[in-house]
Amino acid sequence: MTAKATTPQRKSITPALLVLGFAAVLPHLITSGFQLRLVMLIGIYAILSMGFNLLYGYTGQISLGQQAFFAIGAYIFSLLQLKAQWGPGWAMLMSIGLCAALSLLIGIPLLRLRTHYLAMATLAFGLIFYGVAIRWIDFTGGSTGLALPPLQLGESPLSKIGVYYVILFFLGLVLLVHDFIIRSHVGRALQAIRDDETAASALGVHVTNYKLSMFVLAAVMASVAGICFSVMSLRVDPSMSEFRVLVSVLTIAVVGGLGTRFGPLLGSVVVVLLPQLLVTFGELETLVYGAFILIFLLFMPHGLSGFLENTRWRKLLGTGPRETAESSRKDGA
Repeated sequence: MTAKATTPQRKSITPALLVLGFAAVLPHLITSGFQLRLVMLIGIYAILSMGFNLLYGYTGQISLGQQAFFAIGAYIFSLLQLKAQWGPGWAMLMSIGLCAALSLLIGIPLLRLRTHYLAMATLAFGLIFYGVAIRWIDFTGGSTGLALPPLQLGESPLSKIGVYYVILFFLGLVLLVHDFIIRSHVGRALQAIRDDETAASALGVHVTNYKLSMFVLAAVMASVAGICFSVMSLRVDPSMSEFRVLVSVLTIAVVGGLGTRFGPLLGSVVVVLLPQLLVTFGELETLVYGAFILIFLLFMPHGLSGFLENTRWRKLLGTGPRETAESSRKDGA
């Protein structure tokens, strides 16, 4: 009985391990530093988008302020090293802890709001932080930003491949946490909240606690992504909290599939690599990119991951057909 019960869970972890295994050998298959940077960007955006996927895709709480936590994590990480002379390890832990505390502080009042009210409130938070970052020149460096020292291994700085494996470590950690939450009873509770908060509460789900926990976790994942970005680029500036970062996260949700297991990863691959492929279109690049997103909205409403989960690939992915709130209501009717 025990062996039968643990087999499905073991199988469900396999796709995540395969992804990480492939990512581990990928630096030896690519041929340039630019390509390595693109792969690192894919990992960073995947980390950022997994938090958004848990918060909005599974819990149904739309937050348009993830880019602020993305920048806050990077700024705290940088300032602790530059101003307080902390080591990168302690600076990283403190940055994550402070982002968690800040998200808890603002999440308690903000999560009383719902739908577009919550979206506008979190968007306002992101705009406020951008304004502070660009105007508080003595502390944040203004539009110029802050230059960060490279990570070191002993006496010498890490190579680009070494930085890649640092980012891969955090990607693997976040991916496993994301996967565990989705496959556990917590994931089912989050989907119940997304579908109907009143019904979920009547069934004994602690709605407020789950919503606040996912808000904090999404902020923590965003801060980890920001730290990884600062380690890769060796610079932090207000552009990390610009609206375009949020647009990228929303595009990843559309292309990869909102509320799906591997949507953030698949969407990040497309969003990072597609602009490189569209350069040949010249001035028409933006038009073609927009048409591409529109096609996804029309013909793949659940994104690449949702499409794969509902085809013969679902056996490999360790998941059954994707069940949405709309289909559940239809079945109930």
